[in-house]
Amino acid sequence: MTDNMNGPSLDLENEWEVVNDDGFIYKRRKRNHVSPPPIPTKTTTSKHNDDQYIKQRCQTKKEALLNLKEKYVKEIRDWESLAQMLQKTPISAIPSLKEPASSLALPETQPGNSCKHVLRELVHQVEAQEAFIQDATTLCNLAEMMCDAHEQDLKQPTLYLPVWGTPTTLLRNLSPSDSEDNI
Repeated sequence: MTDNMNGPSLDLENEWEVVNDDGFIYKRRKRNHVSPPPIPTKTTTSKHNDDQYIKQRCQTKKEALLNLKEKYVKEIRDWESLAQMLQKTPISAIPSLKEPASSLALPETQPGNSCKHVLRELVHQVEAQEAFIQDATTLCNLAEMMCDAHEQDLKQPTLYLPVWGTPTTLLRNLSPSDSEDNI
């Protein structure tokens, strides 16, 4: 009988369950689920308690759903404000969005020269990307030069310590002076 009692508990230790906690999904060991106590025969007080329990449970569910609704409404407002900001920005400020739209519209309007136009647009896009990469490279080089200068400024006091001098000056600095020998 003790083997049967140990068997299920060992199985529960090795079993895992997947838990979704408001979008955060993780595994945990299965817990012993205790079945609810048997429902006693209905009396007037138990019926009142059941009604109260049901009302309380409905209220809890309602509050949880209202919180969830509030969270989604806030998220929708955030997305709408971002969409409005995107619509307010001029398309000329976003060259990568403007160029593909014009290259897609050209083949429909000019079937004879569409390949040339598409090619020109693609070359224009590549040149714009190259200019962007050159600007980014220049900024990275500038940042690297600033970091190197800062590093040199930090190293400078350490490099001019008397410890880094010649061995004779080092011995002179480390040995006691003549005035201390006389004392």
